[in-house]
Amino acid sequence: MINIFDYTDYRKFLEDYYTERKTQRPTFSYQFLAKKAGFTNKGFVYNLVNGKRSLSKSNLFKMREALCLNKYEAEYFENLVSFNQANGLKEKSFYFERLGSLKNRGKAKSEMQLVRKEQYEFYSTWYHSAVRSIIDMYEFRDDYKWLARMIYPHISVKQAKHSVALLCNLGMIEKQKNGGYRVVDKNITTGKEVVGLALQNFHKECAALSQNAIQNLPKEERNMSGLTMGISQQVYIKIIEEILQFQNRIAEMVSADSGADKVYQLNFHMFPMSRSDKERKKKI
Repeated sequence: MINIFDYTDYRKFLEDYYTERKTQRPTFSYQFLAKKAGFTNKGFVYNLVNGKRSLSKSNLFKMREALCLNKYEAEYFENLVSFNQANGLKEKSFYFERLGSLKNRGKAKSEMQLVRKEQYEFYSTWYHSAVRSIIDMYEFRDDYKWLARMIYPHISVKQAKHSVALLCNLGMIEKQKNGGYRVVDKNITTGKEVVGLALQNFHKECAALSQNAIQNLPKEERNMSGLTMGISQQVYIKIIEEILQFQNRIAEMVSADSGADKVYQLNFHMFPMSRSDKERKKKI
């Protein structure tokens, strides 16, 4: 039986809900669910699942009732819809935190919720990947003061301990019998909504780190450059392709580097500084 607390996309939940009910009762349909919710448009739920429609507050209440959710599930569903339909980073982060705090039927959080929270934290917090890289380069034996000082800007001993525990829980590092740690080549996956939000927060933190580097590091230890240019959409796409190819070449160089002793963060920022004339006219 599907559990709504395992979802970070309400459209996917509705799709799986429909599939489960259809298996239990072959006559069940999107039209039936739309009618039960009181929607005049029989294809509303189908279009909702396929991303062609969104839920207003009034329709959200109708859908919640049609799904026969208990009060805990209903509260989660409401916040899930708000999370998926939120526009700004601040609003989206707010509703994601709400989702993480809600509990299944008033009991402890599900295992999926806990794993998702840890995955989100890894993706969104800049120093976890740095800690993992340092453990890969040096022999680390629970000297958290040393580890905290190795990170730049420095983190606290408490943050270093938490980071190592998080990486262990995610299976990205493991403690060996000799007391040291080794990096496990493991990719973690979670819902695209969560990854997208986490990466937005990660890039926001990296932008702040970049400002810190400009202010506090000598030119010999950091490289900052930029171009302001007028280009077409076609050239923009070509530049993005070039950046991806360059990233791949950099990754190959890093993999072949046997003398690594320092962690760097390389960011590529490309964003518009003006509107096109067509976009300007649409705003009028």
